[in-house]
Amino acid sequence: MKTNQNSVNGLNKILFVNFSKFALGLTLCIGLTLTSCRKEDNSPSPDGAALTEFFETNRIESLQTFTLNATTGGIITGSEGTKVVFQPNSIGLNGNPVTGNVTIQLIELYDRSSMLTLNMPTTGIKPNGDHEVLKSGGEFFLNAVQGSNQLELLIPAEIQSRGVNPAQFENFQIFRAGDDINATDLWVEADEDGDGENDDAQARDGQGTATGGPAMYNVFNTSAFGWTNLDRWYNYAGTTTQLYVDVPEGFDGENCSVYLTYDGEPTALARMDIYDEDDELFTEHYGRIPVGQAVHFILVAEIDGVLHYTIQAATISVNHVEVMASPQPTTQAQLEVLIDALP
Repeated sequence: MKTNQNSVNGLNKILFVNFSKFALGLTLCIGLTLTSCRKEDNSPSPDGAALTEFFETNRIESLQTFTLNATTGGIITGSEGTKVVFQPNSIGLNGNPVTGNVTIQLIELYDRSSMLTLNMPTTGIKPNGDHEVLKSGGEFFLNAVQGSNQLELLIPAEIQSRGVNPAQFENFQIFRAGDDINATDLWVEADEDGDGENDDAQARDGQGTATGGPAMYNVFNTSAFGWTNLDRWYNYAGTTTQLYVDVPEGFDGENCSVYLTYDGEPTALARMDIYDEDDELFTEHYGRIPVGQAVHFILVAEIDGVLHYTIQAATISVNHVEVMASPQPTTQAQLEVLIDALP
């Protein structure tokens, strides 16, 4: 059968049009598929404001309150065993003693899991400006209010830590880190008696530890409300180095926090307090991390309303760079168990 040339041309036109439509449809389909893939790749990003709220909420929830007669003074005892002794007429407003009942506020931190979840690491600043990790014997927030009035200490209050083994007591010094409950200041050596020198805590014998052995309490005076810490400098005498932490893509100094624990030091918790936006690395600017020290890195972030974490073990090398794995979801209770289980 003969085929008419016009029919052939018409068929070619139809085929061409149909192919063009197919190609256009395929292009649109691919475009939509790629767009869909890009949307699926946009996983929730870490939320810095939510992480700050997490820390601040934990501080509020850790706050214990007590009623005290300001005229007679008295003793309060925290749930962890901390005792605070107030002298009569020692609490005032505008330099004058107040009368009647006042509300005493207390936070007591003795373990690094609480120090992390309240964002109160044990990094201190030396008189020469160097930053160094501290070994803590306890961190305390102490305050007093009467109604809406913020009160002041007219006479120093005595703080007595919970009992510790005497072998753990090594001339603790007193450090301060801001007056506000949400302060994030570095710890500085305190001069509570105004003599121009850092004050030491005093040792006082106890009645025995929970295991029946001898106990000792660290006792010191605080002249102002706010954050107080019993510490001793790490004072590492060997080779030290700078440390860098590389966090996953999308994480930075505004939306996550990175901490460092020292194996064998259950109350030492450093925070990587500098984020280099050019290199996209966390670091600490003082270069005093001990070479050869066994440590654990901890990354925490809030992602889509859920707490996330990464914990990695390492041994510090010269100019150490730690590359953190992507954080995994967890709960605060689970994270605290993991941190307290670290060596």
